[in-house]
Amino acid sequence: MHHFIFEFITGGGLSQQDLSQTLIKEGEMMVRTLLKELSEAGQTDVSLCRDHRLELIDNIAQQHVISSQVAEAFLPELVSQADVAWLIAPETNNCLLSLANLFIEQDNLFIGSSPDAIEISASKLTTNKVLVASHINTIETRALNDIVPGSSTGWIIKPDDGVGGEDCYFIDDVNKLSEKKISYKSSNMIVQPYIKGESMSMSLLVYGSDFRLLACNKQYIEIKDTVVCLTAIGVNECLQFKEQMMILAKKIIDTISGFAGYIGIDVIESNNELLVLDINPRFTTAYAGISESLGLNITAEILNTFLNKKLPNIELTDAVPIKVNI
Repeated sequence: MHHFIFEFITGGGLSQQDLSQTLIKEGEMMVRTLLKELSEAGQTDVSLCRDHRLELIDNIAQQHVISSQVAEAFLPELVSQADVAWLIAPETNNCLLSLANLFIEQDNLFIGSSPDAIEISASKLTTNKVLVASHINTIETRALNDIVPGSSTGWIIKPDDGVGGEDCYFIDDVNKLSEKKISYKSSNMIVQPYIKGESMSMSLLVYGSDFRLLACNKQYIEIKDTVVCLTAIGVNECLQFKEQMMILAKKIIDTISGFAGYIGIDVIESNNELLVLDINPRFTTAYAGISESLGLNITAEILNTFLNKKLPNIELTDAVPIKVNI
């Protein structure tokens, strides 16, 4: 089988823009993990795109260097030549949604969620409305230019379709928040009350209407001069929340249909409850540590799920904590 991989950041999706070092590091971790684990599974016929400013990856024969061109112009042909297509891209500006549609149109095996599921989860506002309507615990989320939710602990503002800690800020004063509202008047920023609690994420493998919990992760977050930074992921460091995460994940999968493959869900524990912050219908940085944590090749398990149309049996009984620094 021929596999084609397009990781947006390292694959030339920003070939005509500046590259964020943080996003490069996260993208490199994910694409190199994918390549390594495909090779270990005997899947060595692989091609990918590569931004011209980055070094080529060793032992990968088919690397399409993207320089001044727009990567999307080459994708239909490259995807159509593959038996299996893997996509890693941000939700920002409908990037993940438009690329997923492009990949699906080529009629090969696409390892990813449906456009409908991506469209809902790409927007934090839309996700919040859908979850609230289904009585799933989540953090109050509003557009920054709307009425600000009440809070005695401050607020978090970030793009509605942002990824990671991109443009994410902590504001502890209502007057400073009013200033931000003015400066971001025409933007798509959202505001949430700042919740003190354990920041976590769960990694899921989803297929059809069922799922497997792959990891219960701790998020190491620092706030530096109002900027919120994700500095590391502790893969399977929060196994004490496994049962709560299983219950919450089932509610989410039952509510939003169309998720498939790997997805990540950000949550925070407050007053013994898990509150949903965000749903990522794509690979997240935690993916880079899951195979080592579980003692198996999770990429092979994901591929076999799509080939066999059946989820594997995965237990977290013997999972060990693995820290992934960003």
